[in-house]
Amino acid sequence: MIRPWQDIVAHYASYDGDARSIQAVGALAQRINESRLANGLFAWTSIYDLCIVQTPAAYPYDGPLLRLTPVSATQIEFRYLDTFVQAKQWHRTVDAGQAWPRLIKFLHQLRWFPAEVLESLG
Repeated sequence: MIRPWQDIVAHYASYDGDARSIQAVGALAQRINESRLANGLFAWTSIYDLCIVQTPAAYPYDGPLLRLTPVSATQIEFRYLDTFVQAKQWHRTVDAGQAWPRLIKFLHQLRWFPAEVLESLG
């Protein structure tokens, strides 16, 4: 289930389509892989969705996770699944170019990393 960030980056790099949103999720995975976040975030893919958790998880996993979904050619939905009630799940849809700032803001809001770590990633 959990995959190394290098494998996740390779998964998105193998995409040969022109959907900016899928390319942006791949670029986001690459930035995570190259940053201090790679040691504190764990992830897997589901087709082109990127699922991120705070701690290593094993299959089957039903705990909280952040799911990034390319919902159109240019937009990505961020959805935090911490309840089965969809109406109560935090979610935002952003333009592909805003994926990194949205991720940093999410991590800051839930305090998944110290503020100084996130501020250094700007």
